[in-house]
Amino acid sequence: MKCKIWFEKNGGVAFAEGRRMLLEAVDRLGSLNAAAKELGMSYRAAWGKIKATEKALGIKLLEVTTGGKGGGGATLTPDARELIRKFEKYTNRMNLLMEREFKNIFDKKKS
Repeated sequence: MKCKIWFEKNGGVAFAEGRRMLLEAVDRLGSLNAAAKELGMSYRAAWGKIKATEKALGIKLLEVTTGGKGGGGATLTPDARELIRKFEKYTNRMNLLMEREFKNIFDKKKS
């Protein structure tokens, strides 16, 4: 059994698995545009998600360089790396807890 975990603030998604995947793709590929393409979304949608998370959490996620001889790029900030690490730690713990509680409540042998 699996559950999905996301963080909300003021009625909107602040951070979730898809945004974690987006940040990890940026880290791996060095580009928000390349990360968006890999995940099948537009650059505009990806940028909107990054900006929404930054606003909701009050942290900067990406250091972005534009154009130039070698082209632009993006790297994760230390805050982004910490957010990913903490989100993974939290979701791993919650999944273990949810699995245990699911068995306690729904296991037919205990009913």
